[in-house]
Amino acid sequence: MPLSDAQHRLASVLGPLDGAEVPGGCDTCNAFQTVAPVMAGAWQITTHHDDGCPVLAAHERTTTP
Repeated sequence: MPLSDAQHRLASVLGPLDGAEVPGGCDTCNAFQTVAPVMAGAWQITTHHDDGCPVLAAHERTTTP
């Protein structure tokens, strides 16, 4: 399936960031974010928190069954 014009524009912005580590993403730890393609025209941005980050711990408590 060909990419739409919007996906091409997004690829020109996010494509160069594939695999990059971008500082920031959490006000309470020394987090960084990574950018990775998940399929044609779509990317996933993941925040990686420090071990012991209170924000991550609180999030895990609310999302763990």
